[in-house]
Amino acid sequence: MKRESTVKREPNLHREPNLHREPNLHRDLNLYWAGQTASTFGSVLTGIALPLVAVVEFRASAGQLGLIGAAATLPVILLGLPAGALADRITRPRRALLALDTLSALVVGVVALGLARHAASIGWLIALDVVQGAVATLLGSLYFVHLRQLVGAETIGAVRARLQAGQFGAAMVARVLVGPVIAGFGGSAALAVDAVSYLLSVLALLSMSAPTELPRGAGRDGSGSLRWAAGGLRFFAGHPFHRALLVFVAVPAASLAGVDALTAPFLLRTVHVPTGAYGLAFVLSGAMGLTGSAVASRLLRPGRDPRQLVVAGFAGAMACTPLLPLAAGPVPLATACAALGIGLPVFFAAIANVALVTVFGVDVPEDAMGRTMAALYVLTASAAMSGALAGGALGDALGVHPALWALDAAALGAVALAAPWALRAARQLREAAPASALPEAVQV
Repeated sequence: MKRESTVKREPNLHREPNLHREPNLHRDLNLYWAGQTASTFGSVLTGIALPLVAVVEFRASAGQLGLIGAAATLPVILLGLPAGALADRITRPRRALLALDTLSALVVGVVALGLARHAASIGWLIALDVVQGAVATLLGSLYFVHLRQLVGAETIGAVRARLQAGQFGAAMVARVLVGPVIAGFGGSAALAVDAVSYLLSVLALLSMSAPTELPRGAGRDGSGSLRWAAGGLRFFAGHPFHRALLVFVAVPAASLAGVDALTAPFLLRTVHVPTGAYGLAFVLSGAMGLTGSAVASRLLRPGRDPRQLVVAGFAGAMACTPLLPLAAGPVPLATACAALGIGLPVFFAAIANVALVTVFGVDVPEDAMGRTMAALYVLTASAAMSGALAGGALGDALGVHPALWALDAAALGAVALAAPWALRAARQLREAAPASALPEAVQV
């Protein structure tokens, strides 16, 4: 049913999910959690392995690493809006998730085999990112469509916090193991584990109870146009706070993508972290993400405006990024400082992400969730691709260390300038609707 355009009363966003609403809901959520956690474990192995393999085996330059980082975002920019429209028209999102996980397992497995046989090249790594980016474009929107199908709008934030906590926990374990796995068995082993993790996700989805088919509303009747597909962008052109969100999702995306492109050469060539210990620099980020997810579920209590939490979370993330280029001195000390520079931004970003999902869950009509999330992915992907390319270019022109400082300073300055505007807009939105802490639902 389409959401009413005006909120009559304040929904209880902070209520725990009613896991007994359906007999199998608790079991289904546990299975979904297990599948997503397994998939994240493998994806983190691949995400860290690709730049590491590019640096160690293919002697990639900073510019080439920027291309690898940008490759995954190009499909999101080109296909994001149509994919979001398609997600809103899919009445059985779980079937589509099964197909996408199966395709991902096949593609990652092929590249793993190519690395094992020494037939792969940097071009293979870029191609893998392009294909995975295309798959993730639709999968990202379907994730929230499926999650909302399972638990509804009012509890999506709490359930998302639990899923995110599991994903960060899996990421933490993966980062401990990735260095020894690659050092002992090669980059192909990390990708092979990723392929298996997708198959485990497929098994979890198959084991869940059959969901109720989503109704064929305005977003699923098969009609529409490019203008209709781009309707999700209107969410970010409405209230000033929604416009301010563009800064707080785009600037961190650009900055972190540029930093990610330079992290491997910085740690391996400037800090001189051994290859076998490379993943240890990322271990703290898993623990910080897990902690941030738990903190977010507590902060989103009754009376707390999630909009303010979004602003504070992303601002905190950017304030911590200069810790990475500060890493210097003996290798253990430098690695610890770098781990803080990688991990603390993840802590604050985890809080911001849960708060952002909470806002979206109640602001966006049910038949527009796919398009709105796709619009978010297109905007952040555009910023991330620009940041990755800029990071690579700056690394080639200035050197890796000065480029990190330049990226961090620019991002921190932009967020600091935008924060007062965003907080003022959030306060005005809340005061304009004293009977509800939520903004008016957006018609897209």
